[in-house]
Amino acid sequence: MPNQQHGVSALDQLVVGADRSFDLHALLRDTVRTLSNLDFEHQHEMQKLESSRTNPVLKRQIAENLRLRHRERRQPYVGLVTQLQKHLASAERRDLQAAG
Repeated sequence: MPNQQHGVSALDQLVVGADRSFDLHALLRDTVRTLSNLDFEHQHEMQKLESSRTNPVLKRQIAENLRLRHRERRQPYVGLVTQLQKHLASAERRDLQAAG
């Protein structure tokens, strides 16, 4: 990850080094949709666990593992949403400056 040492993210490389423009709004929308799907799936798994006849001690351990897995799966998408929002805000500022 040499690029991250210099403060350049994969998204920066994609957007800045692109030969064609990217629809960052669509990418943001798709990423948020993915997060929503992950949350829905997690909620469904937790509800299945709650209604199961599993031993309560084991159920707590499984629930904790599900929560950890959910957090790990979400983290890259949350980071991408943050980066996309920064890029979009920066682009909007540039557009306003160019228009003004």
